[in-house]
Amino acid sequence: MSLAPYLTLLDAHPLAGWRHPVSAGLPTLDPGARLLWCGIGGSLLPAETLVRALGGEAAQGRWTPLASPQPQPLALRPDDQVVFASKSGKTLELWTWIGRLRALPGWDRLESPPLVVTQDDANPLAGWARAEGYPILPIPPDVGGRFSAFTPVGTLPLAWMGLDPEAFLEGGRAVAASAPDPRTAWGSAITALVETLRTAYLRGLPEWVFMPYDRRLESLSAWWVQLVAESLGKGAADGMPRGFTPLRAVGPVDQHSQLQRWMAGPRTLGVILLTLDEAAGPEHLAVPGACPYPGLAALRGADILAAQAEGTAEALEGAGVPVIRQRMSRLDARSLGELMMAWQFVVGLLGFALEVDPFNQPAVEDGKRRTFRKLGLA
Repeated sequence: MSLAPYLTLLDAHPLAGWRHPVSAGLPTLDPGARLLWCGIGGSLLPAETLVRALGGEAAQGRWTPLASPQPQPLALRPDDQVVFASKSGKTLELWTWIGRLRALPGWDRLESPPLVVTQDDANPLAGWARAEGYPILPIPPDVGGRFSAFTPVGTLPLAWMGLDPEAFLEGGRAVAASAPDPRTAWGSAITALVETLRTAYLRGLPEWVFMPYDRRLESLSAWWVQLVAESLGKGAADGMPRGFTPLRAVGPVDQHSQLQRWMAGPRTLGVILLTLDEAAGPEHLAVPGACPYPGLAALRGADILAAQAEGTAEALEGAGVPVIRQRMSRLDARSLGELMMAWQFVVGLLGFALEVDPFNQPAVEDGKRRTFRKLGLA
């Protein structure tokens, strides 16, 4: 399969700027402060993915995502760092949290001003930030919300954790540079994924499960679900609805809760298994004599997880369920940059292959308009 015609469409699209990640000046943040991140969807999920994958226990304890408009107990601390993130600057949930935080007693005692991640134009959030003197970390106008991983939505949390945002961007740039060439490793992988998913769709396989076998990558599944669902589920030029149903899972938890359905239920889905080859250190298990597995004491958790992933893949394939295997050699900022950029390419090119615009979201906008009318905010 040649991706050339789809790459041409990608090159010409006004919202394909994510292919060229640009380093943005980031403020110095206190890694010991809580990061209160107000955003939802594409303005939250890349950040959530990187914090959950790469943050240690202390960082994850200080990471505080504020997404749903539902209230939650929260007392502001003077050293809290607040971030308001929204590409359009009009997100209802975000403005709910702006109002909620400004009403708290500690708002006027914050030592650092809120940071605003948005498109730096005439949108309401950017206008408010300029009026208040809050720093704006811009999302480029040619980058859509769900493709914003390689903007401050992704790099700011990395900087806060004391990690290297440039390594994440370099991983993305490396994949973007090699994606058009099927002779490269990433170009070949992207081509194969687009062809496999396109062929499966045309054969009546509209559902895919994304299942990383590492609990640190569970939030990556949520990011992937939005990327696929909003990009590929829509009407084509001929008026026919097209698209995939992306499903979240994490191994081995869902191996015990969903595998029965996947193997023995209706044959409507395939499974993408993501495993990590990261070397594991020695581990000692003090297994009691009552354990039904005498050899367990000689194993490590990493050995068990790897066997579970391979056993699940073989069982699925034996039942006739399509399986796509993806592997990561390590878990760090660069490798996540590579993987996330590769999937952005796969989804963008697959959209053109299915004759839909992968960068718009007309149904989402319709739902927003109806919500505003119900609330009397239209």
